[in-house]
Amino acid sequence: MKNIAVIGYGVIGKRVADAINLQDDMKLSGVCDIISDWRIQNAVRKKYDIYAATQEAEDRMKSEGISVKGDMHDLLKKSDLVVDCTPKKIAAQNVAIYKEQNIKFILHGGEKHETTGHSFSAENNYQSALNLDATRVVSCNTTSILRTLTALKRANLLDYARGTLLRRATDPWESHLGGIMNTMVPEKDIPSHQGPDAKSVDPIWMSSLPQ
Repeated sequence: MKNIAVIGYGVIGKRVADAINLQDDMKLSGVCDIISDWRIQNAVRKKYDIYAATQEAEDRMKSEGISVKGDMHDLLKKSDLVVDCTPKKIAAQNVAIYKEQNIKFILHGGEKHETTGHSFSAENNYQSALNLDATRVVSCNTTSILRTLTALKRANLLDYARGTLLRRATDPWESHLGGIMNTMVPEKDIPSHQGPDAKSVDPIWMSSLPQ
């Protein structure tokens, strides 16, 4: 039985926490965040142990009637592995803490391949992730690309791929930053990260993707 901590209880973190809670060989040791609104209240209703990432966050949580078990360091001390689901760049900052605590970690949320040196998608490279101290899970869009192209390649139906990706603009609480929900927003960076990220998971199978 392994104790797993979830850092960041948002779109990704809430799903990871629920998945851990369903496993026979894992125990959710707690979730940690800075929020005190309806998002973390869902974790409270599910009776997950709540930890605050900062003192300010702890004060806000307590003012909303949330029972706080401690801070992130307290959660890490009782965990065997941490799944970091915080926003981009926050997870990269947390890596130094995980290494200092000598705890294995999985990153979500858009960190670069170089942050861990291994990029993961279960259908493609499960075996290469065994016994590693760290990996990062590529984005949902990159995962969909990998699943689609891998199926086509295994059936010998694909020589080259060029795709057009349509996605929702942003998460509800960040609509003021990246566009109104359910609208199409042009990609501001060309090429986008999805092609290179797919190659970081499986450079041989995805060699036909353009840089």
